[in-house]
Amino acid sequence: MFAKLIADRYAQAILQSCPDLETIETLNNELVLMRDTWNKSPETREFFMNPKIPPKIKARIISDALEKRISSYMLNLLILLIEKNRQDILPDIADRYTELTDRARGVEHAEIVVARPIPEDLEGRLLKAVQRFSTRDVEIALRIDPSIYGGVKIRLGDRVIDGSLRWRFEALRRAMLTARLPKKPLEEGTA
Repeated sequence: MFAKLIADRYAQAILQSCPDLETIETLNNELVLMRDTWNKSPETREFFMNPKIPPKIKARIISDALEKRISSYMLNLLILLIEKNRQDILPDIADRYTELTDRARGVEHAEIVVARPIPEDLEGRLLKAVQRFSTRDVEIALRIDPSIYGGVKIRLGDRVIDGSLRWRFEALRRAMLTARLPKKPLEEGTA
């Protein structure tokens, strides 16, 4: 929780220091790329988190390797995080920064989960239906997950609408488990 609070402060400071929309978008793309690299590459995490490598050496290596590949804003952020020994919150900063920039742009993300591919016209109708639940523009990611068996599951921000068969089967199972049975068995011939 504490790391999320610090990441939020960094993300807000980064956004406030950006001089224009182009820089905001560039930084967002770079932060997402760095987050994905962090999450997918154990070697990257090991390098950043290795206590045997002094921060000045890490900063110099990062600077030499990325100076011409990323913006000066991103490079300065990486060096600052290394110097403050906060490089482990880089993914949280990226997530929070994306949330802040999306909010500033008036965009909300939704995920639609279906059991199998759906026709484009149905996808369009789902987009319109989801759009009605938001006052902002909605960007949708469609994901196929056979484990929901059928129906649709929609996640819009922190709201979830679960109309999947899996959820319905689970609700039925819970209802059956908590149902009260009659104390006296029914006699044959009576209903």
